Amino acid sequence: MASRRCTAARRPGANGPPDNNHADFLNLVAQREADGRVSNRPLPLSVEEHAAHRKRLESVRFIKPKFADETEINMSGMLGKGKPATIKNLTCELTMDFFLFVCGNYNVKSWGTSHVYIRQFQQLYTTIAGRYVDRNDAKEVYKYWSHALASANQNVNGKPVVGADEVRVLLTFNIAYDTSIFPGERHRLNQACCYLILSYTGARIAELVHNQRQRPQDGSMEELFGLKVVPSEGRQTISESADKDEGGESEVAQDEESLRLDEIPCTQTTGRGRPKALCYEDISMMIVEHPVTRRAIPVMSIKFVHHKGSDNKPKPTIFSFTPTRELIFCPVSIMIALALHDQAFDAPSLTNATRVLGTKNWGSTKCTPLRWKEDVKKIPVFRRFGRGGDLSKTEDMLHSKFRDDLGRQSLDAGFEQRWTAKIFRRGASDAANGNAPDVVRDQMMRHDSKFATFHGAYLNERVQFDLQNTFLEEETEDQLYRLFAHVSLARDPRAKRDMVPAEVWANLPPDPEIVELQQERTALKQWSYQIRGHKYEVKIRQLTETIRTMRVGREAKIVDQYRKHYFYNRPTWNIERQARDEEEEEYVEPAIDLEIPDRARLAEILCKQPKDLSETEVHQLRIEAINTMVALCDRRETIKRERLRTRPQMNISIKQETPKHLSKMISPY
Repeated sequence: MASRRCTAARRPGANGPPDNNHADFLNLVAQREADGRVSNRPLPLSVEEHAAHRKRLESVRFIKPKFADETEINMSGMLGKGKPATIKNLTCELTMDFFLFVCGNYNVKSWGTSHVYIRQFQQLYTTIAGRYVDRNDAKEVYKYWSHALASANQNVNGKPVVGADEVRVLLTFNIAYDTSIFPGERHRLNQACCYLILSYTGARIAELVHNQRQRPQDGSMEELFGLKVVPSEGRQTISESADKDEGGESEVAQDEESLRLDEIPCTQTTGRGRPKALCYEDISMMIVEHPVTRRAIPVMSIKFVHHKGSDNKPKPTIFSFTPTRELIFCPVSIMIALALHDQAFDAPSLTNATRVLGTKNWGSTKCTPLRWKEDVKKIPVFRRFGRGGDLSKTEDMLHSKFRDDLGRQSLDAGFEQRWTAKIFRRGASDAANGNAPDVVRDQMMRHDSKFATFHGAYLNERVQFDLQNTFLEEETEDQLYRLFAHVSLARDPRAKRDMVPAEVWANLPPDPEIVELQQERTALKQWSYQIRGHKYEVKIRQLTETIRTMRVGREAKIVDQYRKHYFYNRPTWNIERQARDEEEEEYVEPAIDLEIPDRARLAEILCKQPKDLSETEVHQLRIEAINTMVALCDRRETIKRERLRTRPQMNISIKQETPKHLSKMISPY
């Protein structure tokens, strides 16, 4: 008789789980076993069903390729410019004429943009016609494009690249000197954290915030991609073929097996049930022991999954982050502050920075992961604010908000060109080039090494090598050439985004088109102030909106043109002042003048940090900075009336005579 094996019970000891943990574990096991019994996998087909499936596939001529969501939206937009029947019977001459129409009637500025249009048009033709574009016809279209449509001036302004000094200027301005009003001060920390993560990883902004376009509502998406196959010519679709096999009774409902067979070609891949922005489950926060100092420090790793092309060829990449001595450059501290504000840590005792940074490694472990709560793992870290200034609990921050704030802050900080998110990616790739192996650089950028994408699109156009002194066998000016390679060379801290003097606005002549529209609106009003109920109410409101749009657009152009005028002529003005022996105007860094005490203290910590602090002093300062960030997340700045600048209105004289083309419409006779 076989004896029953008995296992001796172990006592958990000091490092074991608490006594009340066993019930939670048993509940978790029961839940997972119950979920495992419910299988989402479809049942296998029988022999008869396989035969019926093959018969249905006889009517399929072409299976449509799988495209990314953005590609499908772009193709749907192009479908609105033409009819499917026309695209299905497309010729090479019609394709050439279509792109002549596109380049002539739309504002296509980039050489690469028109290339993308041609490629997406080929994908649209393949989806509708069920066959690929003839290779010879495609070559003829590209040759026609290069001869007649391609722009000669490509990349006139170059591709700006940033370094650590430029990022420091932007971070300092964001924390200490930005006078703009955000819906919540947490958004200011979101901006700073995004700046740092983009600089340290070379990631695209779509991997951090919401950058998904809305699907068109005109039915073009369903028309293109509702059916995943293209039927053969002269044959029925899959559903029609099934009805014919049943005796031609199309009104008879299909049984369950027929419906299951019809759904096989239209199967969709399931998503992850979360936004594509950065969520807490993508972040791993832990406390590790430094191998040299033996101090317990917080480290962070981020797994980027939703990169460009992840729908077809996923390339997950994990980046690690460590605390920096200069707190203004530390994304780990900002991420801990955001997690504390969201109460995202699973341990109930982690309620402030002292608790988090004071965590030690117990026993023989060298790492203590800081787990997240289950209900926050799929929540975006960077979230948007509502109209009332309330922080959303589930909606991720919009890319348009990040883009506009980045561009405005870069111009107000004195940089000549408006920054975009790509500038951080170029800076990260430029820093990795030469300092890291090419394999690591391509892994960081998600590039395939065989295509040499970095050398074709991301290589800094400014050569960072002193070939002159090398040829002369003299000492090279490496530091000077580093200055040449970045955008801070032309920075003027006195320049702002809107720096047009009041005299320019006062003496600016009126726009004749706006004046003509105002005269037309005045004639339609017939000296009546009340518009509601007016017989020309619709026309008057349309004119008012058109005038407002044209006025705002003109003012934006004047602001941009004056800024370019200033940066181009400022060196000449300074040279002439030197020739006249004028006294140089000394630039004094403005003092930090902020209304919110928490923001003022945070600016003092980050921007005025002494360089000779010990490790213990930096640790204590980091704790204070994180706690201040958490408190700042709940603050909201109000409008400062003394900082509101009133722009002088342009003097526009409107003639009181009625335009000729309106005299007959208004006259009662």
